[in-house]
Amino acid sequence: MGIFFERMALVGLGLIGGSLARAVKERKLVGEVLCLGRSEERLRRAQEMGIIDRYAVEMGTILGDVDLIVVATPVGVIVELIKKMVPLLKKGTIITDVGSVKKKIVEKVEGFIPESLYFVGGHPIAGTENSGYEASFSTLFEGRKCILTPVDTTHQKALEKMKELWVSVGSHVVCMDSNEHDKVFAAVSHLPHIIAYSMVNSLLTIEGFEKNILSFSAGGFKDFTRIAASHPVMWMDIALMNKEHLLPAIELFQEYLDELKEAIRREDATKLLDEFQKSKRFKELMK
Repeated sequence: MGIFFERMALVGLGLIGGSLARAVKERKLVGEVLCLGRSEERLRRAQEMGIIDRYAVEMGTILGDVDLIVVATPVGVIVELIKKMVPLLKKGTIITDVGSVKKKIVEKVEGFIPESLYFVGGHPIAGTENSGYEASFSTLFEGRKCILTPVDTTHQKALEKMKELWVSVGSHVVCMDSNEHDKVFAAVSHLPHIIAYSMVNSLLTIEGFEKNILSFSAGGFKDFTRIAASHPVMWMDIALMNKEHLLPAIELFQEYLDELKEAIRREDATKLLDEFQKSKRFKELMK
């Protein structure tokens, strides 16, 4: 398969960054994996584990001679980090990100990125409820989609290289408009997380519920708690950055929840059965 990039630098080393580092090293897609982070102790441990080859806590000491930069931080800081690193980079460096909100990031970065550098917005649709590189594994992206959000001015060779890299770690690459991306993921990802946080937190306020309530729950509620255990800072940033599409999704959900509430209040079995059958048919269509 061969080396795609001599040096790749990760900015942030959580689950996604750590898994990407493991994947490219295992497949020998990158000559050297560097990492920029805040905690030298954690970075040193990642180096000892063989996840990364070198690390730094200062931006200016590690980014000047890399071919690819992957920003794998919470979405709220991605734009400012890219803005700070731009003056330090050599001509032809490709910058990408892994954030699950794309429109604001793409628009802002495209507003200041110089012609000598290439930005390709990205979002691998992979993850677990666990965070941190300690939870990373090299097969995380296998069989998963990775969304790329190019614009009219995106450098085509840079885009092709990013497609090839993600395909090589097992992903199916889909190119999508950034606004369409945010609208889709507000519905299928961001809203479910908001619902899960609301569900779990609402139960915590019910008087008389013991801490061992989970011992009485079946798989359904445990799925909610698994989702609600996701990284709080990451999901706070996502909710605020994608409010344009997330708020309408929440409002639509509230309308349907109110309809079900009223059907239960009225003991309207026909309405309840119709809604439940509608959902069941949708699930069967997805098989």
